[in-house]
Amino acid sequence: MSDHLLDHVQPYLGRDREERIAYIRAPRWIGHHIAKDSHRRLADLMSRPPSMRTKGLMLVGPYANGKTMIAERFAVEHLRSSPQQRVWIAQTREGAGLGHFYASILQALRAPGATCRMSVARLLS
Repeated sequence: MSDHLLDHVQPYLGRDREERIAYIRAPRWIGHHIAKDSHRRLADLMSRPPSMRTKGLMLVGPYANGKTMIAERFAVEHLRSSPQQRVWIAQTREGAGLGHFYASILQALRAPGATCRMSVARLLS
């Protein structure tokens, strides 16, 4: 009856209802080829020697398409294996504008005063 389930899922059949529901609702890494490619590209950026001209990677796509999950999974893997933090996630909402984007970056970097609303002119000065 449970032959269609993957081996790592079958043990959940014997657990209580709350555990099964929590497992079903938990976020999962599916490993789509584009997500794996994004991880590879992020890892390539991390392995580059330090330089004055840095590179980055922007994940762009429709709402609720897995961009945050890709970035968070990479950041967690990095934090597990690195003695110092070299990965930050800055997230902003669609259409928020340049000022909100800059404020999101400052907040992600834990810069002083990052929580206050600043105009683009003040951020660039």
